[in-house]
Amino acid sequence: MNDRNTKHLKARYPNFRTYGITGTQLSGGSISGYENNTRLTGLNWVNEAEEMLRTDPVVRRSWHMLRQTLLSATWRFIPGVEGDPTSEELARYANEAYGFDGHAGQMSMSFEDQLTYLFEYVPLGYRYAEEVYRVGLDSNGNTKIWLDYYADREPSAHNEWLSRDGQHLDGILQNTVGIGKTPKPIPANKLLLLTLNKTGSNFEGVGMLRPVWFWWRTKQRVSNMMCVGLDRWAIPTPKVTVDRSVAELQGLSDSDIDAMVNDAEAQAQAFLSAEQAYLIENAAVKFDSYSTTPYLYSQGPLDIIKECDNQISQAFLAQFANLGITDTGSRSVGEVHLSMFRRAAINLCDIVASRISGVDRSGAGTIGRLIKFNYGAVEPSKLPRLVHTGLDTDDLAESLGMLGPLVQYGLLTPDDELERAIRERLGAGDLPEDAQRSALERTATANATGGGAALLAEQLIRRRRHE
Repeated sequence: MNDRNTKHLKARYPNFRTYGITGTQLSGGSISGYENNTRLTGLNWVNEAEEMLRTDPVVRRSWHMLRQTLLSATWRFIPGVEGDPTSEELARYANEAYGFDGHAGQMSMSFEDQLTYLFEYVPLGYRYAEEVYRVGLDSNGNTKIWLDYYADREPSAHNEWLSRDGQHLDGILQNTVGIGKTPKPIPANKLLLLTLNKTGSNFEGVGMLRPVWFWWRTKQRVSNMMCVGLDRWAIPTPKVTVDRSVAELQGLSDSDIDAMVNDAEAQAQAFLSAEQAYLIENAAVKFDSYSTTPYLYSQGPLDIIKECDNQISQAFLAQFANLGITDTGSRSVGEVHLSMFRRAAINLCDIVASRISGVDRSGAGTIGRLIKFNYGAVEPSKLPRLVHTGLDTDDLAESLGMLGPLVQYGLLTPDDELERAIRERLGAGDLPEDAQRSALERTATANATGGGAALLAEQLIRRRRHE
């Protein structure tokens, strides 16, 4: 039978066999095939990225703004199944382990402090940390296994990605740094691996600094050339001019003129070498200067550098930071850029939350391992989920200015439930019993305060008609 004429066979039963591959070239512990520039692969890329962050102020500013935004998030674990006793207990343990939701925490250093190096996966593309455990008592006096901290493992010490099948991560191997002890392979089930833009088995991902590199290098080259030009043309080149007509009127011979030129040349050399601070000229031989157009070695390169800075800011979605240093821009444009920036920050936090949450798996699932150590096998749906707040736009804050008109025109009822919702969002505590009021009382108070007696009477009439 011709294969081209073979009809498609519909699946009657699930086929659990895997036929394809990830397509990532992972051999000898190194990932290849994604980057053609050898300066941007392996440890070479780590060194380039670290130099960019250390030396370029715009790169540093863009990443610092994004990192500070990421660090401003508030974290906590929520139950996998609301109202389920088991899920509630697992979420309580997780929050106590990480120091969330009012708990002091069981870590030797706060989770927020550890995020300062965990978030470094964003500019580079990846970052991993080793999970260090300890045994201790919980708030109920029961012995539990806790996560002591995520031990940071610098990318500059990375050696190999360990994989038996070239597809899935089994662990990592580090280089020996200095004269310290030789590191042993870290298994993937004791590892938290954060990767940005991961595809296939590319555990190194693609960091935010990768598209910045070209503009950073261009900025360096242009800056160097500009400095060379400034150094070359900062002091104009002396130029000796000879007025032959004056020389003839003065009766000077060719030998006299040659002597004057030689003397002027000696003065010019002494002036450039700072051996002489003045020049002596006469009517026949005078000094002039030669210099290029200042724009060619100052303003031109500065325009190129400005464009490089703009491209760098765009790579971090922080172009709104340039609005205050240029002649163009508006508040509305800045708010749009800021909204996109915050959305990107939320997605980056989502990556951290998803890697810590979930079942025990390669390079992720920390909470799943801790739950398994302490509570045994648990349904995946009941595992606590790590969530973050504080980065998204606050709908309540934006709508507070509209609450008064909405209540005034009867589109919103100011009852106790509304106040409880507002108090919860503001963190003002529960509504006291003696402060509870009916919607009619709240409306009467609001109108009495605002002097709307007529409107109050009209609302009372309407309410009595409905009663």
